[in-house]
Amino acid sequence: MSSAPSSQRFAVRAAIFDLDGTLVATDRFWPDAARAGALRAFAELGLDAAPPESEVWMDMVGQPLEDAFAAAFPELEDDARSLLLARCVEEEHRLLDEGRAGLLPGVTEALAALRADGVRVGVASNCSGAYLDQMMRGLGLEQWVEEPRCLDSPGIRDKGDMVEDLLLTFGTRHAVMVGDRAGDRDAAWANGLPHVHLARGYAARGEEFEAEGCIPGMDALVPLLEERRARTEGLLGALEVPGRAARVLVTGLPFSGARALAQDLAQALRTAGRSASFVDGTGWLRPDGLRAEGPPLAAVAAALDLAAADAALSAPLEAGAARVVACPFGLHPALLTPADRIVWVEASAEVRLRRALGEQGRFQGLAALEDELQARSRLTEALVRAFPPSRLTHLQVDCTDALRPARALAPPSGPALS
Repeated sequence: MSSAPSSQRFAVRAAIFDLDGTLVATDRFWPDAARAGALRAFAELGLDAAPPESEVWMDMVGQPLEDAFAAAFPELEDDARSLLLARCVEEEHRLLDEGRAGLLPGVTEALAALRADGVRVGVASNCSGAYLDQMMRGLGLEQWVEEPRCLDSPGIRDKGDMVEDLLLTFGTRHAVMVGDRAGDRDAAWANGLPHVHLARGYAARGEEFEAEGCIPGMDALVPLLEERRARTEGLLGALEVPGRAARVLVTGLPFSGARALAQDLAQALRTAGRSASFVDGTGWLRPDGLRAEGPPLAAVAAALDLAAADAALSAPLEAGAARVVACPFGLHPALLTPADRIVWVEASAEVRLRRALGEQGRFQGLAALEDELQARSRLTEALVRAFPPSRLTHLQVDCTDALRPARALAPPSGPALS
């Protein structure tokens, strides 16, 4: 049994940021540095060529530089391209030493608000360790950013690895990724996180992609992240939890976001002045029992530690206290009986599959995960048919958009995840 960290404004426990174009105004120094470096390199190589326009240099921002230079200068031999990159980086550090770098508008206010509320803050950037250190110290980002990661960080291959490592370090998956390029969104989704796209960043012309949120500037981030908290409080009001000792069971489709919503409901109860605890029932799942044959109730009994779940729901509570329990396969009648309020959580099949791959695929392996997902889906569908959530639960919530949970508008369904 555990309680979530106290938070008054935000539901998320961690926020991970891209660096260039999201926090740092890279356009203040990189095009000039790259142009100067290119002139030096071309002279050393004896090339009669003009440096590219600023747009070419800015398209590189957010990508690993080796890849970006290979795409921009395919005609150069490897040694020549390496020299060009080295001269551009030298010029970049010269301008940084002169104080040319700066933070984008709204960054200071957004980071300060997150840290003041106890949100863990990390950075994931396709840059070098030297560049990252210079940004952290030179721009004062170290006062807000607890954990920065880059391509030189130990064990890191790409930005997806950085996000994964930050989640492990922070000890939470209730997080969001903020960035300006498609690679930032890909890193977020590879870890099952929602992504907020910064439209004023350095995305290349025509670079369009889906994201859970889109903001015109960093000054709009705080209101967006406050929205989940406000919506959760609205859902709590609709749930009408009894004022006496109350037990709230939160369950739903696999990887729908039930655990995070349960955490948020417990926090909303505390904000409302009640003593409330959160119990994570993820560990009650028995993966080996998911393939048990038989009717839904017997199959659930094989796949879930019903005794532990029932004990968590039935344990005594002080008068006026509340306990929010997140439990898979919670539609089992043995669990519905001790619960005073029952919340069913759903999300689209596409989003649930993405979250499953992000949460477990990187550790479990795709083949094993697909097998488990098929078994979980079959059991969930059988349980839903036998015990319809629309009749047995007090509130149905759609968490397809992790930033904006909302009451479900139609009876839930559970299409297969794979």
